[in-house]
Amino acid sequence: MTTATATSVARPASAARLSNRLGLWFAHAYVLGMCATIGGAYVFQFGMWEYPCPMCLLQRMFMLLSAIGPAMIIARSRKGPVSAAEFASGWGVAIVSALIGSTVSGAQVLMHIVPPDPGYAGALFGLHLYTWAAVTFLTAVLAAGVNLVLARDAQPLDAAQTSPALRRAATVTLAVLAFFAVSNLVACFLLQGFHWQMPGDPTGYRFFTDLF
Repeated sequence: MTTATATSVARPASAARLSNRLGLWFAHAYVLGMCATIGGAYVFQFGMWEYPCPMCLLQRMFMLLSAIGPAMIIARSRKGPVSAAEFASGWGVAIVSALIGSTVSGAQVLMHIVPPDPGYAGALFGLHLYTWAAVTFLTAVLAAGVNLVLARDAQPLDAAQTSPALRRAATVTLAVLAFFAVSNLVACFLLQGFHWQMPGDPTGYRFFTDLF
């Protein structure tokens, strides 16, 4: 094999490894982006004492479920190459969960769209959190769909095995997702307490009000 031929072969292989790594980094960004959105909701809940309604909590749940899709890809990449089926399944979970979540947030938008309804809870840049949730879900569907279109280039092959940074990032990203999943479960329990149903317009943490 001549030098020119070897170079022409090496460059596409190098470019493939780079695109594989970028695809995996994007999975990290997707998971952390969903967690950051829930973190913003925490600011309203714990910083401004604006209690989320059941529909708000349902939207958080679907954000977490959507993040689980690429998290599956990240977790699998720590053990070796990710197959096409595993890659498609991960982003498929992200899309389906985001689509269902968008219907919940869209329904809540329609519930408060007619003036003079002030909407539920506070607003950020003039839009209530459920409206931002709808934007987040639709953006997530678009992003996950693009990943499936570019699956040939974005599918992690040996990127995790050759990049220590990706292995370290996987531990951090999965830990962040676990934290938000557990903390959201605890927040739901504190809001509902030991009651079968949560009020549509919570005014406090029923666990503590029942306790004291």
